[in-house]
Amino acid sequence: MLKSLDVLIGLTVIMLALSMGVTMLTQFATTVLNSRGRHLKRGIMDLLTQIDQALATRAAAADQTVAGRIADAILTHPLISATGRRLGTVVHREELTRLLLFLTDDSAAMDEQAKTALKQTLAQNGIADPAATLKKIRETSLNLEAENPALAVNIRQTLAILHEANSDFVAKINNSFDQAIDRVSQRFTAHARAITFVVGVLIAVALQVDTIGLVNRLSADDMMRQAFLKTAERQSQLPAAADASAGEIDLQYMSFLAENGLVTAPRSPGEWLKRWGQTNIVGVLVTSLLLSLGAPFWYSALGRLLQLRSVLAIKDDEQRKARADVSAITSRGAAAP
Repeated sequence: MLKSLDVLIGLTVIMLALSMGVTMLTQFATTVLNSRGRHLKRGIMDLLTQIDQALATRAAAADQTVAGRIADAILTHPLISATGRRLGTVVHREELTRLLLFLTDDSAAMDEQAKTALKQTLAQNGIADPAATLKKIRETSLNLEAENPALAVNIRQTLAILHEANSDFVAKINNSFDQAIDRVSQRFTAHARAITFVVGVLIAVALQVDTIGLVNRLSADDMMRQAFLKTAERQSQLPAAADASAGEIDLQYMSFLAENGLVTAPRSPGEWLKRWGQTNIVGVLVTSLLLSLGAPFWYSALGRLLQLRSVLAIKDDEQRKARADVSAITSRGAAAP
């Protein structure tokens, strides 16, 4: 039982090391692609078109709808975007309402067609003068802060909007915002998982990590299993015991795997092609699927496996001691005249 568990621990250490690399590459890819911002833009566009279907029409001389232009202006606003060029990744309901009112102003950085369409939408939904409404919201929020400084900012803004912009427009945003953001989160999660799977396949293929071969090797090599067990016990405590970054931990794992010849990068394309003659393709595909589970899964699994092994090792020692005692008693009985 302990041997099988040690093999599983060794495999988990390997998957954890590779999954850390997959996670870092996935985060890099989603950051470069601005995936969160793009999905948030789509969510805001859907919300705006629910308020007014006219916003779904294409803007003149543009490759997107009026709702898309408005969403761009919101997510590139200095309050939302850190750079002003990349789409912001987070917007609160109160911020969205206030920015929609502000974007109708002449000083707002948005084209006139989109401003006109937004003004018409606001007017049709109970806000005839967005500038005056926004001014009242600011004044009411300031008064609430003076009266109750301990009140949270978002609560003050919500109360001010409900009091000064009580309209069908605000009702539609408040009723649909949470559902729209939930859809954004679901789409982003699905997109991130797809990227994780692709990155996992690339790493498994590039390094030719064969899960079946790894299990066979760990099953046959007692010393390697013990080395994996010691490494797992030591490394699993690093995040709690030291301020070690995920990258540093991953390098330590990968160094250990390379030293034991389990996971090494080919030195040339020729060597990489030659290795395929000794690699089980099915094992590589299994590795890809296992890596798609992510580093948090493997880190949690490693902790549970180590706890289970500790319990089983204690029971194994107790049983071994009991057998030794029985054997000693039997031996003394046989030696007695």
